[in-house]
Amino acid sequence: MAFVIKEHRPGRWRAILAAVVFLWVSSAWYTYELGRGRSSSDYTAAVSQHESLRAEADRLRISKSGLQAQVSRLERIAQVDRQAKIELAKQVKDFQDHQAELREELNFYKSIISPDDGMASLRIYSLSVLQAEDQLYHYKLVLTQSGKSDNVAQGGVKMVLKGILQGKEKNLDLREIQVAESRQLSYKFSYFQELSGSFRLPDKYVPREIRVELNPQTGKKSSKPVRTFDWQKARL
Repeated sequence: MAFVIKEHRPGRWRAILAAVVFLWVSSAWYTYELGRGRSSSDYTAAVSQHESLRAEADRLRISKSGLQAQVSRLERIAQVDRQAKIELAKQVKDFQDHQAELREELNFYKSIISPDDGMASLRIYSLSVLQAEDQLYHYKLVLTQSGKSDNVAQGGVKMVLKGILQGKEKNLDLREIQVAESRQLSYKFSYFQELSGSFRLPDKYVPREIRVELNPQTGKKSSKPVRTFDWQKARL
């Protein structure tokens, strides 16, 4: 039987173990330092990005505030423009209304000085009706005369309303329905005269037109001026 003799060296194993432990600790330390370095770098980058985002947010807030101020200013300008347009439109309308009044007044005087037919005559120029309250109306009748100033027109006026009452035609003489304070239906003038008064319609009466007839004190009976006005057109 043969025996193998091996040399026992306990110090060698301790050296190997120490080397292994050193390498493991060194590796762990390196890994730790590496991770800490990366974390520090990531943290620095995150802080830098945060600061950048905060600066961008501040810039956007300032920009938003500026835009809001600009929008408010533009809205005020637009409001002023709208108000100016409204005022201008009102002024234009007032001017046009005034022009229409002047034209009507001019036509009125022309009808007195130089009538369309070239003949001096007594005329029923216009009639207007204004509702004051339920069934109560005010009227204004304008009469004109062309010709010499010493020719005085004088006579009476007959006004008849034609309409419907309870489904049937019904004529109403204005003298029968005018209120107590109304003037007498008569005229006396050289160039023109305005007659006015008030009348009250019966309940449920629907007027359609008004017939106006002048009855001069002198002149031919066949030359009585007569004019019929549509109710809707006469109303103001």
